[in-house]
Amino acid sequence: MKLLKLLAIASLGGFAFAARAQEAPSLDTPIPVAETAAEPTANPAVTWEDVLATLDARHPLLDAAARERGMAEGDLQSAEGAFDVAWRTRGTVVPLGGYPSGRIDTVVEVPTPYWGLTLFGGYRWGSDSFADYDGKQITNEAGEVRAGAILPIWRNGPIDRRRANIERAEIGAQFAELSVAERQIELARLAALRYWDWAAAGRRLTLVREMLSIAEERDLAIRARALAGDLPELEVIENSRVILQRQQQVVAAERSLAQAAFELSLYYRNKDGLPILLSAKDLPVSLPKPAPEVFAEQATVADALARRPELGRLRGQRDQSLVEREWAGNQRAPAIDFTVLGSQDLGQGSDKRSPFELELSLLVDIPIERNVADGRVKAAEAQIARAEAQSAFTAERIATDVRDAASAVEFSRKRVLIAHEEVDVARVLMQAERDKFELGDSSLLFVNLREQTALEAGLREVDALFEYHRSRVSLTAAVGTNANPALVRTGR
Repeated sequence: MKLLKLLAIASLGGFAFAARAQEAPSLDTPIPVAETAAEPTANPAVTWEDVLATLDARHPLLDAAARERGMAEGDLQSAEGAFDVAWRTRGTVVPLGGYPSGRIDTVVEVPTPYWGLTLFGGYRWGSDSFADYDGKQITNEAGEVRAGAILPIWRNGPIDRRRANIERAEIGAQFAELSVAERQIELARLAALRYWDWAAAGRRLTLVREMLSIAEERDLAIRARALAGDLPELEVIENSRVILQRQQQVVAAERSLAQAAFELSLYYRNKDGLPILLSAKDLPVSLPKPAPEVFAEQATVADALARRPELGRLRGQRDQSLVEREWAGNQRAPAIDFTVLGSQDLGQGSDKRSPFELELSLLVDIPIERNVADGRVKAAEAQIARAEAQSAFTAERIATDVRDAASAVEFSRKRVLIAHEEVDVARVLMQAERDKFELGDSSLLFVNLREQTALEAGLREVDALFEYHRSRVSLTAAVGTNANPALVRTGR
């Protein structure tokens, strides 16, 4: 009766296993919105290069970063608008009073970027009924045409607000390019990390499924041996427990793979820019093994300093402050403006107004106090010092990142080699324990312990491989391999 009772319990355990196996969620079952993972097939595996290839043209964050180019171009166009040709016209009529009169004055001004030179030309007409003290308002019958130029000699000569704004805007336009490069590096790093997360999750799922299959395959054999009296009845129950345990491991691994696929879909996109949800059939058969590498520290650090856009951005901020300091320093100087004006009255009128008239003038404006300009110079110098200090630290940070990532690559490679040897040893012990069990010289408990140890060793090898590829991703990002060197400014 005791034997029958134990067999009944074991059978119930087997039925429970079968029922739970049917109820357990599987990645083969479709869920809303996305496809789920399936068993690996012979389809070509998706590589991380495939993922990165979709980033440049299709990722919305890169598209958003690229929009900054348009913003910068708009700022530059706005700054260049300070040199737009201006046309102003004014008409005045005095219908009532002691001197009823009328006048029209129109002028076209053409600012130029050449030493602050401004050209102008205009026309005016004034009636002959002005008071004596307004005699200059009177023109000959057909009016007066005039043209001239204003040239600042000192203040606003070498640089003025308009040219300073354009130069700052041109530097800002390069900021936009650097923003695209910086976003590109970060997205490539995140995409590669998400890819290796997904690939490692697929490998973990394969390992736990293999162990579950082993336990399921020997279940019938154990039951037959128990009925024949060759094994204790508790071994059947023990195997049922192991099956249920490994089922849970499979479900957890399936969930991890699905989660990794969801995260990866944010970076892997189709031709329309929509996320692609990968399944297990897209997984690589195995994680690539480390390859021997030689790390030339000085060359790699120098490459990183040349490529990383952060330094270019800081140099750009410094350059903008240099422009601001140059302009503010120029505002300390006296204003000495030379003006030349030629005019010619047309039509009938006074003989005094008829000849061509040439007028030369010099305006001198000497500031008594220069607090505004001095304050702007100090602010610009502080911004320059801040940018240079940040550049120095950023260069140190980049060099440290490169060295740390390279160290991580080297040590993770060593860890992979050790983990691989551990897997080999664990599998030898596992097989030996199975052989002993078949000969009746061991128990299923020890077999399960050996299998669990082998599984854990395999998972550690996956973790080591993942860490190796993760460190390679970090090294690539630290060097800035995905940045376009043409976008990184070398400074003034």
